[in-house]
Amino acid sequence: MKKILIIIFAVLFSLSCFANNFRLHSGLPDFEGQHFDIDLKVNCPEGEMACDDVIYDAINKKTGARLHLKGRVMYNPHNYDFQGYVFDNGDYSYVLNPDYSKGTDSEQIWVLNFFYKHKVIAFDQGIMH
Repeated sequence: MKKILIIIFAVLFSLSCFANNFRLHSGLPDFEGQHFDIDLKVNCPEGEMACDDVIYDAINKKTGARLHLKGRVMYNPHNYDFQGYVFDNGDYSYVLNPDYSKGTDSEQIWVLNFFYKHKVIAFDQGIMH
């Protein structure tokens, strides 16, 4: 099992290296990371926090590999504060949320975390346009 996780991590890591010759489209992506560009489409009325119709179109900048997923908005159910987006793909989850680290502008700096069975296996950081 440990060997399989190492192989999966190695594959994901190798897929997430730099390259500039792959683009989603001619415009700017919504999320422009170091390793991935992502276009998001929220198909719910503005301000609706319980939105479960968010489309994720990502491209690996190095390999050109594409991934299309459907996800949902993450929010705090107690105060309805927006927390980001989550997209599930089998045992994998892709979570895109503002970076609230000390000294960052959370409106622009975002983090994409890759989870396998609830454990972070890789991440990307970038700008949300």
